[in-house]
Amino acid sequence: MNRVKAFINVIMAVAFFSSAGTFAAHHEQAAPSPWKYSLSIESETRDLNGFLADSKKFADSGVLAKRGASMTVYQINAGGHSGANVMTEFYYPNADAMPSPDVMVASQAHIDTFGTNPRDDDNVRATFYQNIHFVAPGEPSQYRVYIGYSVKATNSDYVSQIKEIMSDFATGNEAYGINEVIAGGLNGETHLVWWGYDSQASLMEDLERTRARYDEVVARLTASREILRTAVVTSILNSATPE
Repeated sequence: MNRVKAFINVIMAVAFFSSAGTFAAHHEQAAPSPWKYSLSIESETRDLNGFLADSKKFADSGVLAKRGASMTVYQINAGGHSGANVMTEFYYPNADAMPSPDVMVASQAHIDTFGTNPRDDDNVRATFYQNIHFVAPGEPSQYRVYIGYSVKATNSDYVSQIKEIMSDFATGNEAYGINEVIAGGLNGETHLVWWGYDSQASLMEDLERTRARYDEVVARLTASREILRTAVVTSILNSATPE
């Protein structure tokens, strides 16, 4: 499907891994997320430089900031759906920040970027999420690499269980959170559980640190969830990162 057509369909039909702010440190109560809703769109592009140029022009137009919304573009390092190599996430602090039903005909920035863009890109997944848990100490700019676990929860206790596990595993040097699927989750996805780091090296070091306890966690959660996929992404358009 053409990226332009897919994006238009998503925006008009609804009329939504992740940002970080200066919030709670390890074992403190999680602070409110800077965004409540997010729209995650995975795409396959054959012109990444052009894709980034278009995205930056749109972000810099101010149409999102005017509503209090924001966006980030990520390169998908591993785990993209159906060949997807880039992911764009739009962030909304509340329902009022969502686009109007007329945005694709009334906003010149939307028309210029998505209505007449000739790039042969394909959208392969679009999912609306609501953030239900968010912890991110430090500065927003320090979190560049995210690992996400798309999960199908099979037990009502799953969210409380994973919150406890994430808090126990965290060192205070990483961001983490849980997004709940509103619409569009593939293969029965109900939640996205994510961790954010300053680099891929920090991600790998953390996986090594927790490896010894991995089997214990898997056994504990076997009856509560099914992992549908894992993905690693890196933010590459920082100028549009939510504040």
